[in-house]
Order: sequence, then C-alpha cells, then structure tokens
Amino acid sequence: MKDNYRALQIDPKDFYETQTQEEKLRFLLQFAVLAPSTHNTQPWLFEIRENSCVIYFDRSLQLPEADPKERDLYISLGCCIENLILAAKYFGMFERIEYHFKENLVGEVFLHDSTGIHDEYEYTLSAISKRMNARGIFEPRAVDSAFVEQIRRILSEEYSFEPPIKAIFTENKDDINRLAILTAQGLLLAHGKPSFRKEMSRWIHNNLSRKRDGMPGYALRMPFLLSFIIPPAIRFFNLGKLLAKLNYKSFSSTPLVCGFFCSEESQRVWLLLGRMAERLMLEFQSRGLQTSIFVASIEMGDLYKKVQETFHTSLRPQFLLCIGHMAAPQPKTPKYSVDAKLIP
Repeated sequence: MKDNYRALQIDPKDFYETQTQEEKLRFLLQFAVLAPSTHNTQPWLFEIRENSCVIYFDRSLQLPEADPKERDLYISLGCCIENLILAAKYFGMFERIEYHFKENLVGEVFLHDSTGIHDEYEYTLSAISKRMNARGIFEPRAVDSAFVEQIRRILSEEYSFEPPIKAIFTENKDDINRLAILTAQGLLLAHGKPSFRKEMSRWIHNNLSRKRDGMPGYALRMPFLLSFIIPPAIRFFNLGKLLAKLNYKSFSSTPLVCGFFCSEESQRVWLLLGRMAERLMLEFQSRGLQTSIFVASIEMGDLYKKVQETFHTSLRPQFLLCIGHMAAPQPKTPKYSVDAKLIP
C-alpha cells in the first residue's frame, strides 16, 4: 500500500516544473482522479486537447444492479469534474466548462494560460488528497453551526443551477435515527437480491489485494482474516442483516446529515449535484470533519418517499451525506494514475 500512499501526495510546487500545456493539465488531473465514486469504480476517462480536457465515462464500469438509473455514475463524474475545476481555479487556468450528454461523453473543461495562484482555493485544494468516504462510528461532537452556515452560503452563491439543487441539513436526532433505519432497510432490500450481491462482491477485495479499484477490506474497517472471507460470502450468502446493523450504527451516530434534493432527475442534474456534493465534502474536510456517503434509502424501492417526509420536502432526494468527527484513522482506497485513465 506504500505506492498508493505516495500517489495521493500531490505537491502544488511541482506545478512549476511543468512546461507545456499538456503537462500542466496532466498535473491538474492528479486531483481529478482522487474523486469519490460508487464502489471506487473510478469510471472517468480523459482526452487531453490543446487547451481543454474532454471527460468521458468507461461503459465497462457501469453498475446495473447498484446504480440502475446511472444516478451515482453521474454524481461520481461530477465530483471528478469539480476537483479538476477547483485545481484549475487555484492555478489560475480555469476558463469554462461545457456539458455534453452523447453516448459516454460528459463534458469539456477549457483552460487558458495560468494567471497565477488564487489563494482562496488553497485550503480546498489541500483537502482533495485528504478526503475519503469515512467508515465507522462518529464521535458525539456537534458540528459548528458557523461552519454549516458558511458552507451553505458557498453552495448558494457559487452553485446556482437550474433547476435548483437544494442542500438540506438536519441535526435532529429523531430525523437522523429515521434516516438510519431507512438506510438499513435499503441494504436489506439490496442484499436480498442475488444479482446485487454478485455485482457487489466483485468490488470488495482482501487486505492484500493490489487492485487499484474497488474497496479493499481495510478501507471498510474489515479485520485482516475477514477481508478474505467476506467478499465471497457476500456473493453466495445474504449478509444483509449484518451489514444493515453495521450501517445503522454508523449512520445513527452522526451529528449532522445533509440531503441533496431536486425537482427533476437527469444526467445533467446528477452531474451538477456531484460538483456541489464534492465541494461540500472538501469544505468540511478542510475543517477537520469527515463525510460518509449513504444512498441505500434513495436507491431502493419507495424508501425515498420516507426520506422526503423526514426532510419535510416534496423534492426528490438524490444523495445523502453524514458529517462529523471520527477519531480512528482510516486508510484511503487505492486509485488509478492519471495515465491509466487517459484516452490516447
């Protein structure tokens, strides 16, 4: 795992060693490939052009069981694009983004020559290599309300999309417990399907695996020996009750939940939502807080209607995040290099 650890260390000073525009863009893409993705599939592909980067997704990495609508696929791509844009803004290179939804084409980020460092993005940029999808029990510490209000303002001022995407926060313990129960119910439904379990088992690896994608046991806080037992067991046995219990404990321990809601569902909405969600996760990370993604209550059956009731909104829920402090350190998931994701 030492190689993976080094790969996550990006020194902004190395940017000044780059000469050509292509070298600069390759450097920026180091931040893009650290984005979160469902099951850590890392579905993005990049094509470097003279003054832009075109983003595609890899069709072989779609998840028909876990993500039948491709909602999570496009949210993951949005997170990746947001990292690229934030890095480009920091180095004074961002010009604009154009979205395209044709086959596996997603969009194109246009860049210009660097105008110098923009210090206001420094703390966000540094959070990219630290952010992870936290697992385990949150500490019983409230999230500073001033942080929440500041992040709420950033989202409303910098991400005014049409149709509007609304981020709703709750720290009400009864609401959080209801959402934890719905998450557990969603996992029970998902793991009740053999086809889901078969797909899921493909993406969980033992602690010694050298695969650059998927979820190694250590990233799931799985003991060494169990990391060799659980992946095949998930495929052939329904472990839904156990996993539902573990996820309930984690979710119910969080002091703060953020839900993302919108009036319509489309590839564009999910992509933009991914950008917002990644910025939110980075903002909290820069303040020493961890985030954990839970989508079972949104993806499975009609449970989303109860999520709407809990948040007191008629808008359709698209994404849920738990936010708080976790004391126990957690290794990061492995990532592919930029070169592995480039289209020749």
